[in-house]
Amino acid sequence: MIRVAVRLNGPLAERLGARTRIELADPATVADLLASLAHDTGLPLDAVAVHADGRMLGRQAPLQDGASVAVLAPTAGG
Repeated sequence: MIRVAVRLNGPLAERLGARTRIELADPATVADLLASLAHDTGLPLDAVAVHADGRMLGRQAPLQDGASVAVLAPTAGG
């Protein structure tokens, strides 16, 4: 198992809080993390961006134990 610290915004934060920890089977990818979050929230996560260390991660990027990532839902402003 690996543990990932996740910072959330928008509807994801409303459902799970702004920060959460997720446990995933090792090896894990960003896609695995998003599947877990989608299961926990019931929200589609097709349009979210995932960032770590100031860079965007692709869906197939591997995650390491202790990783800290931000999952950013699209926002609209006016």
